[in-house]
Amino acid sequence: MNNTAMGHLASAGGSRKSSLEVGSIGVARIAGALFIIATGATMISQMMIEPLHADASLTDMADSHRETLVLAALFEIINALASAGIAITLYPILRRCSELPATAYLGMRLIEAAVGVFAVIGLIILLETTNPLTQLALAMHDWMFLLVLIVFSIGTFLLYPMLFRFRIVPKMLAAWGLIGGAMLLVSCVSILFGWIEMGGTTDLLLSLPIWINEMALAIWLIFKGFNLSYLLDGSS
Repeated sequence: MNNTAMGHLASAGGSRKSSLEVGSIGVARIAGALFIIATGATMISQMMIEPLHADASLTDMADSHRETLVLAALFEIINALASAGIAITLYPILRRCSELPATAYLGMRLIEAAVGVFAVIGLIILLETTNPLTQLALAMHDWMFLLVLIVFSIGTFLLYPMLFRFRIVPKMLAAWGLIGGAMLLVSCVSILFGWIEMGGTTDLLLSLPIWINEMALAIWLIFKGFNLSYLLDGSS
């Protein structure tokens, strides 16, 4: 092969890499924005709902907290949609790493979104019910939301190993996410068995690392994007 032909191949390869990298910039920014939306919506909705537990015995829950319930339900729906959007947005990138884990992660986040929508039903019931069903409706919401967190934490065991192995983001950021996801799962299981209280100090300490990581990951994706060099080198 002469030097001219080799030069054309190198140029074509460079163009191919460039187009893949350029195309991923918008995907990374969308994913980063969705991470921020999902995390922010979750935190806001839970801050709204937490004070309602103290008033769960009120007979006029629907009247005295209607605005709070409506807003909390809205934010939880936003979280569900953003969670599904994250998986759908990341899927074209993740499938280049490994199709089976990428598809599993997509499925887990879609399940998470669906369960999140069901959790909102508990808040809707509160808008139309009176004591003693208020405590039952709140309990239904809390258990469904706990299931959302369990599914989410399991999803981190699919996402972050891919990010770590294929160096799509800095390894430290990926390892942090994996550890944070494991800590969240420990918190959820502890709540499930009654060892700690949901929203308590221990729950907060175990949950905080993954929420901070999600925000750090979002900022990285928005400003730095994906590092596809490992994938491109492997496919060349």
